[in-house]
Amino acid sequence: MLTKESLLQFIHEHGVTYGMDNMVVAEISTDKETLKSRVKIASGKEPVQGERSYIQLIIFQKKDRPYQSVQNMNLKDFLEIPSVTVGDKVATKINATLGEPGYNVFGEEVPAKPGRDFTLRKGKNTRLDEEEECLYSLIDGQISIDKYTVHVQPTYGINSDLSLATGNISFVGNVNITGNVPTGFEVEAGGDIRVSGTVEAAKLKAGGSIFIGAGIVGQNRSFIEANGDLQTTFINEGSVVVEGAIEVAQAILHSSCTAGTTVNCTRGKGLIVGGSISAKRSIQVNEVGNDMHTKTNLFIGMHEYAIKQQKEMEAELKKAQDDLAKLGRLLKLLLDKEKETGELVGRDKLSKLKILNAFQLAKQKIDQLTEELKVYEDDESQEEEGFISFTRTIYQNVDVHFGKYRRRILSEFHRAQIALIDFEIKINTN
Repeated sequence: MLTKESLLQFIHEHGVTYGMDNMVVAEISTDKETLKSRVKIASGKEPVQGERSYIQLIIFQKKDRPYQSVQNMNLKDFLEIPSVTVGDKVATKINATLGEPGYNVFGEEVPAKPGRDFTLRKGKNTRLDEEEECLYSLIDGQISIDKYTVHVQPTYGINSDLSLATGNISFVGNVNITGNVPTGFEVEAGGDIRVSGTVEAAKLKAGGSIFIGAGIVGQNRSFIEANGDLQTTFINEGSVVVEGAIEVAQAILHSSCTAGTTVNCTRGKGLIVGGSISAKRSIQVNEVGNDMHTKTNLFIGMHEYAIKQQKEMEAELKKAQDDLAKLGRLLKLLLDKEKETGELVGRDKLSKLKILNAFQLAKQKIDQLTEELKVYEDDESQEEEGFISFTRTIYQNVDVHFGKYRRRILSEFHRAQIALIDFEIKINTN
C-alpha cells in the first residue's frame, strides 16, 4: 500500500528536501487513478538579483506629468534644468544591493547575483566627499548628469532664435536658447542644450542631455546627438542618437532614433509611425504604425546600426582570416626554400620581409576584431530582458527586432507586450 509517509520517505531518500507540495503528495498517495501525467511535487526558490547602484540627484527629482496636448503643456516647466549654488549637495550614490539567495529542491543555496556597482567620480566643478559618497557644487550653475558623476556647468544663454548675428554655438557648459534653431545651424555644448522653440534641419551635440520644447522638424537633414537623454514634444523626419533615454510627449514620425536605454512615447498621443526606433532596454508607446500600414521598424537590444556594424565586422574578420591563411602558405613556401638553399637574397628576401610584416598586421587585425565583437555578444545577452509595450494598438507592417531575431506584425494587436522568450519573439496580450 502506498501511503503519504512512505512516498515522502522515498522522496527524501532521493535528496529532495525543499519546497515540497504536501497536498500533491497526499493526492498521489490517496488517488493514484487520477495520476495521468507528470506532476510537480517540489519547487525551488529563485534567487532575487541585486539592484545596481545609481546616482540620485539631491536638488532635482524628475516629475511625471500627464501631458495630453501641446496646448496644455507648460514648456518652461517641461524644460526645467536645475540650478545650484556654491556648496550645494547635488548628488549622492545609492549603493548596489547583494540580492537574496534562492534554494533548489535539494535544499542547496543558489547564490544571487549582486547588483552592478560603480565608483562615484568627481565631476566638473564638483567636490567628492568619499565618506558620504556624494558630490557638492563648487560654482553657481546648472547640473548635468553623466554616467558615473554629475557636473555643474556654467550657462551660455541666447534670448532669441539662432541667426547670422549669433552664428553657430560651441560652449564648454550648458547652452540655453529661448527661440528656435533654424536649418543649417549647429549647436555644440559640453553640458546640456535647452531649446524652447523648434529645431529644424540643424545639428545639436551635447555632452549632457538635450531638451527641446516645440519639437524637431528634421526634414531628413537634422542630427541630434547626446551623451545623456533627449526630451521633446515630437520628432518628425529627424535623426537622433543618445546614450540615455528618449522621451517624447506626442509623436515620433518617419524618424531614425537610437537610445542607449529606453524610448518612451506615452504621455500624450504617444504615436510612432514610420522610420526606425532602437533601444537597448525597452520601447514604451501608445500606438505603433497606422491603418495605412506604414512601414515601421522597432529594435530592442542590439541597435539597428550595431547589427549592421556587427555583420560588417564579421565579414571583415573572415577576410582577415582568409588573408592570414594565404600569407601563411606563402611564408611556408619561402621558409622551405630557405631551408633547402640557405639564406634568401634579393627579391626572395624582400618578399619574405613583406609577407612577415603583412602576416603580423593581419594577426593584429584579427585580434582587434575578435575583441570588438565580444562587445556585441554582451549586447545580445540583454535581448531577453528587453521588451516593447503599447497601450492601444500595433498595426500591420511593423517589424520588431530583438538582435538577430525578427518578427513582422501581420495583424493588429491591442494592449500587449512583445518580448523575446526562448529565442522566439512572442506577443503577450494578457
